[in-house]
Amino acid sequence: MEITRKEFNRIHHLKFLDIQQCSFCHGLNILNLGWKPFGKFYCRLHEADYILCRDSCYKVCLNIWGCELYKREKPVEIEPIKPNRPYDLTNCYLCFKELKGAGKTGKIKNRNNPSFWGVNTEYKVLCLGCLGKKFYKKLSGNKRKTFNKYLRRSYE
Repeated sequence: MEITRKEFNRIHHLKFLDIQQCSFCHGLNILNLGWKPFGKFYCRLHEADYILCRDSCYKVCLNIWGCELYKREKPVEIEPIKPNRPYDLTNCYLCFKELKGAGKTGKIKNRNNPSFWGVNTEYKVLCLGCLGKKFYKKLSGNKRKTFNKYLRRSYE
């Protein structure tokens, strides 16, 4: 494996290198340099996990070995949403309406968290008004019922 002088200068002071090795050709990939990672695949035929380089090994596994390769999807971990204001106040990401947090912890309430409603969006905090305008049709039947109950109670 050859690396340039510029790449060497980027990694020579690191204590640990993040290295991948292809399962078949044993080619190396240094992820610390920003190189694209090799693909991680699962073969149902051989019941084994493989790390394959894009050049030739992936095609060899499919065509010559007859592998049934599938990418494994990692479960999405939902990290706790941090408010964008200190203590117990936060703002809606669309209308910037000030919302009350949950007690002294400062975390947002579940009703203002789009993932609580089953909505996949880049917005972290939404008031019920913005949620209803933008994502009401995407809510399931149960979530619509809960959403309407919260509106009747005049929650924000």
